[in-house]
Amino acid sequence: MIQRKHYLSEIRPFYESDLIKVITGIRRCGKSIVLEQIKNELAKQEKDIIYLNFEDRSVSLQITNDEQLIKYIEEKRSKDKEKCYVFLDEVQTVKNWNLACKTLRLHNISLFITGSNSKLLSKEFTKELSGRYVAFEIRPFVYKEILQYAAELKRDISITDYLVFGGFPKRLEFSDEKAVLQYLNDLDETIVLNDIMNRYKIRKEELFRKLVNYISIHNII
Repeated sequence: MIQRKHYLSEIRPFYESDLIKVITGIRRCGKSIVLEQIKNELAKQEKDIIYLNFEDRSVSLQITNDEQLIKYIEEKRSKDKEKCYVFLDEVQTVKNWNLACKTLRLHNISLFITGSNSKLLSKEFTKELSGRYVAFEIRPFVYKEILQYAAELKRDISITDYLVFGGFPKRLEFSDEKAVLQYLNDLDETIVLNDIMNRYKIRKEELFRKLVNYISIHNII
């Protein structure tokens, strides 16, 4: 996976800050990859690092609420190093995650968290984190990044391909057009159904889907 240097350069000045670093964005845009790249940079400096991915059931079943999360990190952090760098991927699955984050940042912890836009909207940061955060929105690949990743995969991607299929990184791993379309359609279904319709309790499903399709088509044109 390519280095997303633009985002890293924006986030890097806050590595040592006690502000909670919130990395958000649409599903499958590469939030976890950016989080991992930050972690790798700090690991090269031999920092004390704890990483938890709450999409992993072995993690989410073990840590379900703020008290368990705080206890786990306090037990796992190194006692020999002053600052600990904690990475919480998809943290919104933890009950009272905001209380855990606000507590951890007071314990000499540099905290990085990710969450999908459906769960962590910018207007909710202020409410849940009381202004003790700095937010970075990650987007799918721009064409330059598409070309870089395609080169890693030893593939040729045209500008037409990008305009038609977009910049979601995962879709480049499929060379068959039917597989690409299935992946993107399923992703679209998840975003529209889970992230929008369920969240806002939209009842007129068919009408809303027609509206989404109309906007999507006219944005492309």
